[in-house]
Amino acid sequence: MVVKVFATFREIVSGKEVLLDIREGQTIRELLTSLIDKYPAFRQELFDADERLRQHVHVFVNGKNIIHGNGLDTILSATDEVALIPPVGGG
Repeated sequence: MVVKVFATFREIVSGKEVLLDIREGQTIRELLTSLIDKYPAFRQELFDADERLRQHVHVFVNGKNIIHGNGLDTILSATDEVALIPPVGGG
């Protein structure tokens, strides 16, 4: 599965996308665990000390934020499009 990454997350992976071996029916949590296995620097970027997704990190599946569904327990299919967007600042 291709995972699109944006802003500072691109620095971690040295690109705009990451290819992960995700099976049909796995969850976003499992996808993020695979991402951390491949790029350990993502752990502190994605999760707080209690293993909750950081407040301003946004995960989208097919253009919909997972917070409006089942959160980290969102089930993935092979055709889903996943995007990770870090907190952004500016003004």
